[in-house]
Amino acid sequence: MQEIRIVGGVTIELRKTKYLTLVFSIILCLTLFIFPVSYAQEEKIEWNRPIHFLGGQHTLVLMVDFTDVKFSSSIQKVEQIVKIVDNFIRTSSYGKAWLDYYIYPKVITLSKPMSYYGTPQAGAQRGDDDSRTLEFKAEVIRFVKEKSGIDITKFTHIIIVHAGGDEAVSSSPNDIWSHCMMSKALYFFIEKYGFDTIEQYLRKEGYGILVDILMHKKPDGEGHLLAGVETVAEIDMPSVMMHEFTHSLWIFDHYVYAKDGYSAGSEVGVWTNMDFGPFLDPPVDIDGWSKYLLGWVNAIEIEDDGEYVIHTLDKPDEPHALIIPVNDEEYYFIHARRPAGQDAALPGPGVLLFKVNKYRSRNVEGEPFMVSLFDANPETPPECGSLKKTAVRLCEGLDAPYYDENQYSGVWGSRLGRFEINLLNSETVTDEGYYIKVTEFDQVNGVAKIYVSLSGERTETTTETTVTSETTITKTVTGSYTETLYTTTISYETIEKTVVVTVTVKQSPPTENVTDYISIILIIVAVLVVFTLIIRGRRPPPPPPPPAPYYAGV
Repeated sequence: MQEIRIVGGVTIELRKTKYLTLVFSIILCLTLFIFPVSYAQEEKIEWNRPIHFLGGQHTLVLMVDFTDVKFSSSIQKVEQIVKIVDNFIRTSSYGKAWLDYYIYPKVITLSKPMSYYGTPQAGAQRGDDDSRTLEFKAEVIRFVKEKSGIDITKFTHIIIVHAGGDEAVSSSPNDIWSHCMMSKALYFFIEKYGFDTIEQYLRKEGYGILVDILMHKKPDGEGHLLAGVETVAEIDMPSVMMHEFTHSLWIFDHYVYAKDGYSAGSEVGVWTNMDFGPFLDPPVDIDGWSKYLLGWVNAIEIEDDGEYVIHTLDKPDEPHALIIPVNDEEYYFIHARRPAGQDAALPGPGVLLFKVNKYRSRNVEGEPFMVSLFDANPETPPECGSLKKTAVRLCEGLDAPYYDENQYSGVWGSRLGRFEINLLNSETVTDEGYYIKVTEFDQVNGVAKIYVSLSGERTETTTETTVTSETTITKTVTGSYTETLYTTTISYETIEKTVVVTVTVKQSPPTENVTDYISIILIIVAVLVVFTLIIRGRRPPPPPPPPAPYYAGV
């Protein structure tokens, strides 16, 4: 391990590789979008349209080794890891999805040494050659279809657990990088043009190997698309398989890519397993936005100003999120977290604000991001300033949530070290002028109250009391509010007059609010005096009405 000491005696322990390599390990995957570029450019794809993955996810698990590197694990150990991933998905989805898996009992031995499949592309120092990555998967799939007796069309996901190491962990260029090859792009084109049309096009254009891996025919001739084929090493921790399986559910990475296709650092940081979350112990849950895309949580779309209630992700209660549309391509996504359940390792509680671009599939330096994390407390913790550029964003995101208490603080120990975090900011105004404020965060019960104003109006809560002849009603009013208190008719012989009494409550300093209440009382008293004088001056007063009944809870 390597130590990096920073201001205040804080120590961060890293592997012997640099931070960039650390970020590559476990959570980073080489998600392949092998598809004709010119064809894809003609289409504007809504990559982040919600596509629900519910129920049993039929998953085939395969063990693979090579002519020179043999499988040293066992089917029992592989199943232990698969069960951990199954439990992670069950818990994350609140029981709405799970792994319905089958582990092929024999180890499949490929025809070449591991270094053949894991070697970098010519001129590259790291990563795997794309063509050999495809060859690796195609050879495994061919064995399943021709020699295993398994009907591959009964499965939606395939997990390949191979012998040897993971380059992201070992830094050996001849090891295979753990990754997932997802078929989301193919799904959109098949949806529009049909399975057979896309299959014919790909084979004609020289992409037949892609068809061999992902596109298959059922016995009745119907097309079947695998959602993803993920590859992990037998030495990988379960969090690697969790992350890659989430890709097989068509969820993209939330970290930042450099132009060369490798990581340039963090964006959402520890707040999701699609960024730095798998490094924590226990691994952090899937973020709320990804769960929304998967159909695991409900979100309220904000159309009017008001206060809204959401629940933290660790509990099943709905709703879990708010959506504020910006335009046809973007929206804000708001959800709440607390250190509980699969989020137990989070640095603190609070409300997270994402900005989402529906038509982006990743965050790339110098381009509009797919998902951006708003930091409620920028430039803190102070220890972050001395870190390398790629680590600063990750560090600053430790206290990114919005919180309603000014005195909340906490010390967090993790692989990043120990930080004093202070969640001081409860509100923000977006570039579009939307005003968002956490008015209450109940950490014990996992409930957040959030006020949203699309006009940017900042309001305070005022209490208004209305007096009628039957009862007294107290209610809470937010912002400017006008209401008819009551309408009364004053009659004497042929003279009849209707008096309407209204009140307007406005946001104002406490002294002005007192004046408003005095005005209301004077209006009421004046009307009653006039009424009393008229009646008493003309005829005896009627007997008093019987007392109004009492209703508990009114």
